[in-house]
Amino acid sequence: MIRILFRRLRWLLLFILVLLAPQTLAQPGHLGAILGAIEDPYPLRSADTSSPRDTLRTYMRDISTAVDAWQSDKPRTDIARPLLRAADTIDFGGLRGVDRLADMTIKMILLKEILDRVELPPFEDIPDDEEAAEQGIVRWSIPNTKIEIAKISEGPNAGEFLFTKETIENLDDYYALAKDLPYKKGASVGLYEKVLSSPGVLLPRELANNFPDWAKEIVLGQGVWQWISICLLFIISAAIIRFLYRQGARWDERHRISRPSVRFGVPLALLASFFIAHLIGLASFTAIGLFETPYVVVSTIALVVKIGSLAVLAVVLAGRLADSVAFSQENSAQKRRVDPALLRVVFRLVSVVVLAYLGIYAAETVGIPIAPLVAGLGVGGLAIALAARPTLENIIGGLTLFADRPLRVGDFCRYGDQIGTVEEIGLRSTRIRSLERTIVTVPNAEFSQMKLDNFAARDFRLLKAVLQLRYETTPDQLRYVLAELRKLLLGHPKVTPVPARARFVGYGAYSLDIEVFAYLQCQDQDSFLAIQEDIFLRIADIVKDGGSGFAFPSQTLYFRRDEGVDGERGRAAEVKVEDWRVDDRLPFPDFDPGLRREIEDTLDYPQRGAHDYRHRKGRSDDPPPGPQIPPAPERKSMARWLGLGSKRS
Repeated sequence: MIRILFRRLRWLLLFILVLLAPQTLAQPGHLGAILGAIEDPYPLRSADTSSPRDTLRTYMRDISTAVDAWQSDKPRTDIARPLLRAADTIDFGGLRGVDRLADMTIKMILLKEILDRVELPPFEDIPDDEEAAEQGIVRWSIPNTKIEIAKISEGPNAGEFLFTKETIENLDDYYALAKDLPYKKGASVGLYEKVLSSPGVLLPRELANNFPDWAKEIVLGQGVWQWISICLLFIISAAIIRFLYRQGARWDERHRISRPSVRFGVPLALLASFFIAHLIGLASFTAIGLFETPYVVVSTIALVVKIGSLAVLAVVLAGRLADSVAFSQENSAQKRRVDPALLRVVFRLVSVVVLAYLGIYAAETVGIPIAPLVAGLGVGGLAIALAARPTLENIIGGLTLFADRPLRVGDFCRYGDQIGTVEEIGLRSTRIRSLERTIVTVPNAEFSQMKLDNFAARDFRLLKAVLQLRYETTPDQLRYVLAELRKLLLGHPKVTPVPARARFVGYGAYSLDIEVFAYLQCQDQDSFLAIQEDIFLRIADIVKDGGSGFAFPSQTLYFRRDEGVDGERGRAAEVKVEDWRVDDRLPFPDFDPGLRREIEDTLDYPQRGAHDYRHRKGRSDDPPPGPQIPPAPERKSMARWLGLGSKRS
């Protein structure tokens, strides 16, 4: 893959190599039979690699032509053409991507340094294309050396004779063995050392000559001035990155409650860090002129910063995008169709994919082969699957929660034997805020198997109570209480008329039991408690008005005569029930439909005197505040006999 990419981009890459080539002090002249003093009448011709002879001749001629052109300050195109052809004679497939350009440059220089020193065979002794075809030659070595030219059997360069990858990888060792040999006539003397201490194309070539001698000394493969420059570059870049990140974090904190799309401080700082690291890698090569190990270290650090910045940027952007979508739907009709928690999980999965791609890219860039890793995953897949089984179960449980949607973030629920408010549903676990204000983390595999009771999804709240009246309550008093309770349930604006009921359900051990069953029009607990309190207080008034009382489980020893229940009120209730009976209008088992409609929603809620009381025209029992309007003449109705009053016009 790298070889194909290089072949497609070789013009651009080699043009950069030419720009980065340092000035050499090569002496005029050539290497006789191999090079030949000829002009290049075909500037766009490709490298001739049809035989070992043509490959060696093409490389020696073109690399020397490029060096001579650079020495003579010729146009860059005159340097790029021969340098490109010289590079086409070499198999660079074994070089890493992180420092590929610098490594290609130094390898070509080392090969020239070696060939400028060793004895080469006569031109006619090197196999040409006919000899290679007749004798079946696929590999040829320069005599008395390990420098090989071999025929490529597959890939885009199939059929070409190139300097082998093994030769290129071992050029450092070969140069160490050959560097003490004398130069041949016409060679570029001291080319390798001058490359290491010369600046790149962005700085003048004469810059290094202006430095003192101590600054031009070679230390650990580079000039002292280059080490000082790269250290200053790192310090300044680190200070800029730190400053930008702090400013970005402060911007996001100031706009913490604003739209998520406004909180772009940290993402911009991370993006700036990526470009700064990229510029460091370029400047260390194109300006400072680092090569070999120093450039490998600098480019690796720059690569780590770039990959780290992009990785953090992917995670941050995933969260910000999910927050932006959720924020845009808070006040829209679609807010219940797209679950913000699901969006966060989806964006997190996307960020994981991006992180995996960045990891693969980084591995390929530094030269770590991916194919053996994939093969290793296939062999160890069973062990990994067994080790990751709990994690996979939790992820599947999380996906099940998102698919079934039994709960949403913010819902108050019961899970198992505990209750709390859901704060986050993630891929691995669900976080719940308990009543003690603590955070309970439950793995999704376990949470999805629990019995979940979602309180936030209910439309009404159930009110169910059993009233236990004293046994001294007479039947007519009991009927009065039941009738008034039913009037209360029908008239209360926060009680749904169906299936609201109040029924005498039985005789207890010490009480007459009346069951009150109704659904209240509310969802949250505070509203429910307020409405329940209002109904219970009204029930207490009804029981008191009926002349009865609430029973309690106890034994009473009377040492004086028991006064019993209120006799006067009891007689009044009995008289009223007797009137109902005489008129054949007892409301048992239910009210007359017409009377029922008149009773519904006739009570005030909240009652008069409350801070949020609102007078309901034609409904409120008390007259409205302010000037009074004389009431209209009373209209006879079916409710008059029951003592319900009449509606005002």
